[in-house]
Amino acid sequence: MKNVFSSSFSKWFSGFIAGAVLFSGSALAYNSYVSDNTPEGGYLLCANSKTKAVTFPNKLVCPTGTVPLDLGAASGTEGPQGPQGPQGPQGPAGSASSSSSGTIWSGSIISKDIAGTAGATTFANLKKTIMATISSSALYGGGNYELTASLSGIWATQSPTNAYIQCYFQDASEYPNGSMAYGGASATYNSWTGINLAVHGHPSDYSLAKSAVNLVCATNGVISGLSGYMSAISLSNLKIISSTTPSA
Repeated sequence: MKNVFSSSFSKWFSGFIAGAVLFSGSALAYNSYVSDNTPEGGYLLCANSKTKAVTFPNKLVCPTGTVPLDLGAASGTEGPQGPQGPQGPQGPAGSASSSSSGTIWSGSIISKDIAGTAGATTFANLKKTIMATISSSALYGGGNYELTASLSGIWATQSPTNAYIQCYFQDASEYPNGSMAYGGASATYNSWTGINLAVHGHPSDYSLAKSAVNLVCATNGVISGLSGYMSAISLSNLKIISSTTPSA
């Protein structure tokens, strides 16, 4: 069968390649790379040494009396490596990760006005108000915790002199008059109307495995805007300060 591609391809390139062979000398000599007769790899042409006619044999071997020519997609030699680009500036340092001994729960205590039981002669008769509650589910399960609360407010003008307030942590199952209470702090009204309390529950005193814990305040006076902040830290995250011997 007649090779139509070979005939048309040869006619199209014959004048160009013949002139290139005549005037370029070794410029089109056989290179170290070899075509594979594909658009990606290039084509192998054969130039007659005498007539300078160029043919496409559609093979990877040229017949005797011809010079092989590689044309097409074959790449040249690799060029020199370019200079290294400028180094970019160093980025800002990332934020520090949270410490394992940090607060694991915290929340604000909503402001409340409290009207206590005037004239109460026993603690059991004082009006009790739950300021905040924390449960084991809020602390990822039961366990021992250190609870702290900061409270502030103002004694109202109708409070009797020497009225007092006491705030403490208490198991929810013991509220309001049970004996299981922790970390009480108190303040008395005399000449100063401001109230500032820091309630601290000892971490080894209780467990939240079975009961939630309330922050309770009891008073026989009248208080305006009692509010604050409460937090909890797992006992396992606390670090005990080692003892030291004083220098002589």
